[in-house]
Amino acid sequence: MPNNMNVDTFKGQFDGGSRPNRYQISGSIGGKQQVDASVAGLLVRATSMPAVTVGIMRVPFRGRVVKIPGDRTYEEWTFTVYDSFEKTEMYNNFYNWNNDFSDHVTNTPEGDYTSGGVGVNLDPSADVYQDWVVAQLDMTGNPKRCTTLKNCWPTNVSEIALSYDSADTIAEFTVTFAYDYLTPDC
Repeated sequence: MPNNMNVDTFKGQFDGGSRPNRYQISGSIGGKQQVDASVAGLLVRATSMPAVTVGIMRVPFRGRVVKIPGDRTYEEWTFTVYDSFEKTEMYNNFYNWNNDFSDHVTNTPEGDYTSGGVGVNLDPSADVYQDWVVAQLDMTGNPKRCTTLKNCWPTNVSEIALSYDSADTIAEFTVTFAYDYLTPDC
């Protein structure tokens, strides 16, 4: 074993690591309400840094498979929110944004979400799609790793589970976003 492979060397090269419980997300709900976990009461319990994936093209060659980088894909991004009636009412805000894409009664997009009355507005400058940021924070609360998810929209606003046997818990729900691409920002 090399001489430099010991606990003192490890400790000398380690900065303490990042903490998974130090993060912040922010964005705008359908262009109507700017929210930030530290300011406007978006009470996020859990989220993740979005995954980045490059597909693999498998090309057969003489009995072997050559792997070539393929197209980039972006999986949906989800976060979990504590439910609150009075202070934030996030559930209804996300629910209404989701509903604007396809109304429950008419099954058509509403307001700014239409494009000349013929379909969903795909213009990224419209309020339909919003950029959201997820940031990992250092021990003093400063962002150290940030990712901006471009042109987000809610594909799913989950149920809020209700049960008589749930005691000493706060109700919560998840929001899942689709987005076009992401950019590292910090």
